[in-house]
Amino acid sequence: MIKIVVLNDDRCDNEKLECEHGLSLYIEYDNIKLLFDAGQTDIFLNNAMKLGINLDDLDAIVLSHGDYDHGNGLKYLNAKTKLVCHPAFMKYRVSKRTGNFAGLNQTKEELNKRFNLSLTKEPYNISESIIFLGEIERNNDFEKEDNLPSIDEVGNVYQHFDDSGIVLKTSQGIIVISGCSHSGICNIIEYAKKVTNMEKVFAVIGGFHLKELNNQTNKTIDYFINNNIESIYLAHCTSDIVCEEFLKRIPKNVKILSSGACLNIDE
Repeated sequence: MIKIVVLNDDRCDNEKLECEHGLSLYIEYDNIKLLFDAGQTDIFLNNAMKLGINLDDLDAIVLSHGDYDHGNGLKYLNAKTKLVCHPAFMKYRVSKRTGNFAGLNQTKEELNKRFNLSLTKEPYNISESIIFLGEIERNNDFEKEDNLPSIDEVGNVYQHFDDSGIVLKTSQGIIVISGCSHSGICNIIEYAKKVTNMEKVFAVIGGFHLKELNNQTNKTIDYFINNNIESIYLAHCTSDIVCEEFLKRIPKNVKILSSGACLNIDE
């Protein structure tokens, strides 16, 4: 059994829990307890305690990329455990929309004192069935600028090469988990297929960074339909209007996640 609990998401339907813009997932699979992202603040930690989840004995933490709304919550964790991320996770970035710094609130040195940093562009096996994808190949022609909301220190579009995800290998196919999908959710899925040498995609979970009903959104939904992806769990940075379009076009396959949601998936 695979257990995935949403510790934080942009949405929340549970009055006992909190939420903020960002993502944090707790995953149990293959005898591994894994934290995927940590949101902006300690909300993920508070929600975990309310849900009866102990984050003191994690086997690993994965940071999908170095944006504030996915990694600033690491400041509230004290476990000296493995932290896996892309080497470019500390690259400078500011928001195009606000001009505010959009990176992390701790330096690489500070994080390395508190965690065992594992930095890799290559796919990395957290266990036999859980793989950090590393740097995502970007091969399609429709997942481009809309996914890249930041600029770098010289004013160019920040390419977010640190944006990654994880893949779980199961008997039903692969489960792809993304943080923000700045690399493009379809690119991430295709790379997960390549890394695992498995074609069947059973589920996709996480943030898709789709905001509008445009060409990218329409082609993304077409991709999910054409690949017969059975379970689609939409979360952080996927707008309400895009979620509604997914539900309209693939109603039997789509669910909208929020803080506190718990998925129990047969492996």
